Amino acid sequence: MKISRIFKGIPVREARASLLVQPNKRDIDSALPDDPENCAYAKCIRRTLECDNVFVFKTVAYIQSLDHRGKPLMERFIVRKHAKEFLVKFDGGKTVAPGGFTFHAPTRANTLDYKTEQTRAYRRSPHAKIIGTATKVRVYSLRHGTGQVHFIGTDNSIAPRHLK
Repeated sequence: MKISRIFKGIPVREARASLLVQPNKRDIDSALPDDPENCAYAKCIRRTLECDNVFVFKTVAYIQSLDHRGKPLMERFIVRKHAKEFLVKFDGGKTVAPGGFTFHAPTRANTLDYKTEQTRAYRRSPHAKIIGTATKVRVYSLRHGTGQVHFIGTDNSIAPRHLK
């Protein structure tokens, strides 16, 4: 089953290549802390790629581009350690210097399709079991070698939002 993913009304696809981002002093000085649309990275990308929509969160970035037909789409990138540290430092009010960072194309394990399939596999897993119910609320439990995880709620409230 193909899931349609939309972000801000624009179709989403996983990035196919990594992207070098180099915020300059002007990008940093005009950036707003804790604002995914106006951080130094977003300002830099908007300036260099001339795109309307850029959202940079601590672990993922969505950047608007065009597909092969000229239709808008949002590409999803992974924000890794060094770029995340820059964001956390800036959002914390500390001074940051211009530098170059890479937003990475997601590896297979970081794609939304893979995460969706893992959720579905978990639901079908013989290791997942309902350990209690109370007024339409189920408690799922999974023991997977590193500890026990509990999910509490109705079947619909536990499901990831994109599956609802």
